Formats: sequence, C-alpha cells, structure tokens
Amino acid sequence: MPVEVQTAGGKIGTLVSGFPDLHRQEVDGTDFLASYRAMKEAEAWCREGRGPALVHARVTRPYSHSLSDNERMYKTPAERKEEAERDPVVGFPQFLMEEGVIDRHMLQRITHEVDEEVHRATQQALHDLPPAPETALRHLYSESISLRHLYSESIDPTSEAFSTPARLQGPPMTMVDLLNATLREEMRRNPQMVVFGEDVADCSREGNLAEVKGKGGVFKVTAGLQIEFGSRRSFNTPIAEAAITGRAIGMATRGLKPVAEIQFFDYIWPAMMQLRDELATMRWRSNGSFACPAVIRVPIGGYLNGGAIYHSQCGEVLFTHIPGLRVVMPSNALDACGLLRTAIRCDDPVLFLEHKRLYREPYNRSPHPGDDFMIPFGRAKVVKPGQNLTVITYGALVQKGLLAATQVEKRNPRASIEILDLRTLAPYDWDAIRDSVEKTSRVMVAHEDMLSFGYGAEIAARIAGELFDRLDAPVGRVGALDTWVGYHPQLETAILPQTESLAAEMDRLLAW
Repeated sequence: MPVEVQTAGGKIGTLVSGFPDLHRQEVDGTDFLASYRAMKEAEAWCREGRGPALVHARVTRPYSHSLSDNERMYKTPAERKEEAERDPVVGFPQFLMEEGVIDRHMLQRITHEVDEEVHRATQQALHDLPPAPETALRHLYSESISLRHLYSESIDPTSEAFSTPARLQGPPMTMVDLLNATLREEMRRNPQMVVFGEDVADCSREGNLAEVKGKGGVFKVTAGLQIEFGSRRSFNTPIAEAAITGRAIGMATRGLKPVAEIQFFDYIWPAMMQLRDELATMRWRSNGSFACPAVIRVPIGGYLNGGAIYHSQCGEVLFTHIPGLRVVMPSNALDACGLLRTAIRCDDPVLFLEHKRLYREPYNRSPHPGDDFMIPFGRAKVVKPGQNLTVITYGALVQKGLLAATQVEKRNPRASIEILDLRTLAPYDWDAIRDSVEKTSRVMVAHEDMLSFGYGAEIAARIAGELFDRLDAPVGRVGALDTWVGYHPQLETAILPQTESLAAEMDRLLAW
C-alpha cells in the first residue's frame, strides 16, 4: 500500500509536524552519504539533549510482500523500473567504484564472499538436527536462567527463594496502602524501577507539585511516588494502552524494571497484541537470549455499582491462556503486598490484577509485613479449613465464599466447607487443589467472570479428569451470567455472583 494512502498528511513527517522539540528530516534512504549525514545530524540532536529525532528515509520495496503477493498486479512497469534503478545494492557499489574506493575485482570478491557465507549458513540450517520435542516448553519462564536485570539472585518465582516470612508491625493497612508501600520500598531498593501509566503521577506539571496535593492514580495506589522519586521514575502517559505496554516491553529488555498501570481492565484490549505477541513470547522466541520482566498492574472487577461495561468487567481467563505470562489476583492486603513484591523481583512478565472492590475493605486489611515479605507464585492458601466440600476461588469471591459457607454451616451443622484462595491464576496450585478435593470429595469453583468458557472450566475439567474416583458429587461451578455487567445496581447484583448463589450451589453439592 502506498505511503500516501496509509499515512495521514501523505508522509510521516507531515503527520508529526506539530510535535514539540522533534527533529524531523527527510532523506533518500537509498543514498548512503545522504543517509549517513542525516543520521549524524539526528544523533547530534539527541545527544545534545534537544529532544527526539525522526528521520524519514524514502526507500524502495524490492520484492513482493510475501510469496502469495505478486506486485505486478498493482505496480506499473514504470514504477518497478524506477525502484530497480534506485536499488542501493546495485547503486552503492557503483558509487564506490566511481570514487575509486574499490575496483571491479574487489567488488566481485566481496560479492562471492557474501554468497558463500549465505550458502554455508543455509546448508548448516538444512542439515542441523531438528529441535527435540521436549524443548517446546523450554524458555517459557525463568526457571532455567539467572537474572540479568535485577538485584535479586533468585530464579524461579514459584520457588522457596520467594518465600519470606511476614514480620507484622503497625496498624492494619488497606490494600491500597500496602500496594503503595510495596512500590515505594521496591523503588528505593532498585534505582532501575520506574512506574508509569495514565494519571499515576502526582502532577504532570512538576513545577506545581508544591502547590497541590497530587493525584497518584485513580485509586491512589501510586500516590507520592513522583514526589519522592521524581518525574523520571514516576510519570504519566497518554491514554494509549498499547503504547504503555510497548514502552514497558522496551524498558524491560534494556535492563529497567517497568511497573506500568492500565487504568481499568476494561480498557486493556488495545494492549492485547503487545501483551500476547511481544511481552509473553520474548524469552521463548529468543531461545532464552532475552527476558522481559515487566509488571502490568490492572484494576479489575465489579461490585461497585455503576461501573457497568467499561469499568466493572472481568476476563482474566483470556490472559491465563497465554504461555509465558504470570497472572496474579490477590484477595487481601497482605497477599497483595507479598505477591506484588514477588512480581517486581522476579524475571518474568506479570499481569497483576487488583480487584477495585478490595482496595479499601475493612475486613482484608493487614499490618505492614516488612519490606522483604514475598509470596511465591502458584501457592494457594486455605483461608478456611473444612471436611466435606472444597470451594476454589480468588479475588472478591473469597470473602463471599466465606460468608456463604458461614450461612450454610449455620443451617446445616454437619456441613464443613473449605475455602481455597488460589491467589495466582497462572500458575495455579494443583497440589493444593488435589489435596483438598481428596479430603472433602466435593468441590465447586467460583469466579466473578462469566460462567461459560470461564477460568473455572479448566479447573473443573482437570478435577473431573484426574480426581474422578475421589468425587462423591459432580464438580460445581458458579460465575456471572453470560452477559455484560449492567449499569443499574439491581441488574449488576443479578448478573454477578452473590453470597446467595454461592450458598445455593454449596447446598446442592452437600445434598448429593
């Protein structure tokens, strides 16, 4: 497709002409000397600290886009002839001979050497043994390589190296307060850590910081970070989720520790390609040569009334389906602190989901556990032991599950319900699930997301497949109705799982 068709203004330089402090230069990209001079000017502009530079190099596309593409179908003979005449592979050697830098014999020798090098590489690739099937799962995560980017020497975030005791001190703190404290402590510890996203800074105009209270995020999770660490380490971004995630990827591969925020889960979708195709695949597609240890924090979930389609949705299952990506969703302040610290210190990309309803709940608060407290990924927690029914859940449904279990046990004194909080969704703790189900022989999986094709379906299928002979009842599931979260509070209540719907499923399974 011609540039003038796909670029507003006809060319990229025109499109960005209003960008401040941007050095713009257009050059014939097939002309070596002109290109060299343009790049030297751009380099000088950047090194002098005057701003970024954009060099628009006009080049040719010497071949069709793919084997299925025949450019003769849409390029005239005159266009193809003009592009062939500008081909630098032909034109640059001719220029060097005219200038006396090389002669024809030297050109032939160089050409032959290049052809031989390509031929040898081709033959080696053709005759190499194919990769062993067992290598398909290699380099998905950081188990087999040591950290190159951080101060920590730990490798696998599911290992005991990331299990440190909580040393509780001080008054109970909300999830927001402990998340903020964790970010602050890790930024003090690691000077390469940066925090950014929409509205995460205290004030975009740094000169006004002394006169304003500061914002620090829609939910105040990042409040005060810009004031303490400066605008180079805590800053706002445009409303562009793909760009936020792409920036985090670039920073992470170059040795920084980016902790980026997507303001609401409902707006994460523009970043999906960056998360799935770039972030999560980095180590695997580079055969372990590169790592991308970025943390993407995302407020998620409903139960706040009025959020509806654009501020109350879940959909975590779409990300647990991505190999190479850790997915975390804590249910309380203490776990949020320990899991976030693990996410920051580990060498894997992490999607850190923070349920908005849980940010300031009185029941899930905790004293500060110390600035080295961590929880390994893939470790579920039994928040309530029981003997004849297991409830597997996470996020906001942990508390609702506890309330439902209390109601059921009050009505039925023989009922004894165990609540298992997964805490991390990818990886999940299969050992804890198996141990609990083998003990109780009844199980249900509950999550806030829609029931059909939801996260619970995978857990239920594995239980049915591997623990069938230990079950005394079918595997139960509870989730939201298969629709969007409604605007009206009563409609939201009807759509999302409630204590009553959890209790009803518990009763059904216990009566089986």
